[in-house]
Amino acid sequence: MILLMITLGFYSCFLLFHLLYTFIPLYTSRRSEANLPTEQKGMSIVIPAFNEQAVIGHCLDGILRVDYGNSEVIFVDDGSADGTFSILDARLKLQPTSKQRTGHLTSERITGIFQSELYPHIWVIDKENGGKADALNAGIAFSSKELVITLDADSILDPSSLTEMNRAFADSSVAAAGGMVNIAQGFKRQDRIFTPYFQLSNLIRCQVIQYLTTFYLYKATQSRLGSITVIAGAFGAFRRSVLLQADGYRKTVGEDMDITLRIQQLIGTVLKGKRIVFVPEAVCYTECPASLKSLFRQRIRWQKGFLDCFFSYKQQLFRKLNNRVSTYLLLDSLILGTLSAFPTLLIPILLIMTMSHLKLTFLMFLISIVLAVMQNVAVLIVSKRYGHTYTFKGYLSVLCFLPIEAIGFRLTNLLFVTTGSILYLFNKEGWNNSERVGSGFSGDTDNRQHSEPLDSRRIA
Repeated sequence: MILLMITLGFYSCFLLFHLLYTFIPLYTSRRSEANLPTEQKGMSIVIPAFNEQAVIGHCLDGILRVDYGNSEVIFVDDGSADGTFSILDARLKLQPTSKQRTGHLTSERITGIFQSELYPHIWVIDKENGGKADALNAGIAFSSKELVITLDADSILDPSSLTEMNRAFADSSVAAAGGMVNIAQGFKRQDRIFTPYFQLSNLIRCQVIQYLTTFYLYKATQSRLGSITVIAGAFGAFRRSVLLQADGYRKTVGEDMDITLRIQQLIGTVLKGKRIVFVPEAVCYTECPASLKSLFRQRIRWQKGFLDCFFSYKQQLFRKLNNRVSTYLLLDSLILGTLSAFPTLLIPILLIMTMSHLKLTFLMFLISIVLAVMQNVAVLIVSKRYGHTYTFKGYLSVLCFLPIEAIGFRLTNLLFVTTGSILYLFNKEGWNNSERVGSGFSGDTDNRQHSEPLDSRRIA
């Protein structure tokens, strides 16, 4: 009886959170109608890259299409052993130069600084390998603008993305912001036009729906409630002064969540009145894993990153981290998102062994599926407000696919969560990054490059 009451209590919390995630965006999310500010704030775009030859060309294409004047771009080659640097050199016509380091952030040894002959606002820092956090710190240390944009090397900025970020940071209370991250394979691209596309493999379809739900519903709700705990590493924006105050990035498997929580810690102590927001109008596109093996690696890394951050900041809950962030982190992320995954997977086994509460369990499962489909319908409505629209045939494909995603992929996520949690106990790091394919947008030609010898200028 006690176990039943605990189960119903947790299930009630689950329903509450997911109803909030469904209805708050439905009633509050609208494309910003505020006038664009007349001032363009300076932005330094920092792009860490390690063995990214398959995708670095796509990333650079996106940078060159961005409609924003007051910016600089800093690629940080973190000791790549493939053709990453050679591709940048060929595309940018790099020349050795110097650049002033500012701030107190340190990194592994810098072996060269290069500037593009063709695009003088683009720089490449070559350094010894130190990991993603170390590469980001190096880029921040050499940045010179008021705002720092962090971008993964497999991410492609929408042409208007920085303009929309500039609109968000016109509000002086905004300390940091996350952009909307879309799955690149879910779009067809023709020059500067990005058209949503759903004729994809089921694995990529699931990720398209999940990303839309995560950003347009979950992050929109967390932004509204002041409880964002992760600014996605694929596309984030920060006031440079705040990053320096937070002492930059820490080397961890979840560096994007770690820096977000450290900023939330500052907001709870010395940056009172500041906030972290989600900017759905600022869009980037990122490559998602195309194989189950690669997806498994990615999700295991994500789960390890979450647990590492939770244990690192657990002493700060309801102290330096405010009540809203702490409640979300403890209740929704840890208890409902991680711990509840284990008994959920055991339910079928317990039912077979005991056959008790069969009707109640079936009812709870049915309600969960209905709620998942409701969320998916809600995200189609909300995403359409921001210009993410399919053709009539595309919407039919999406609607037919929703039950499969609601049952199959969400149950698969439970396996990722439980496996990642168990593996974290034995090895906090482990599991390499998911493979970069470089497929880009649907219909794109394959822009993958072959490895080339290291440029002699890179050898100190």
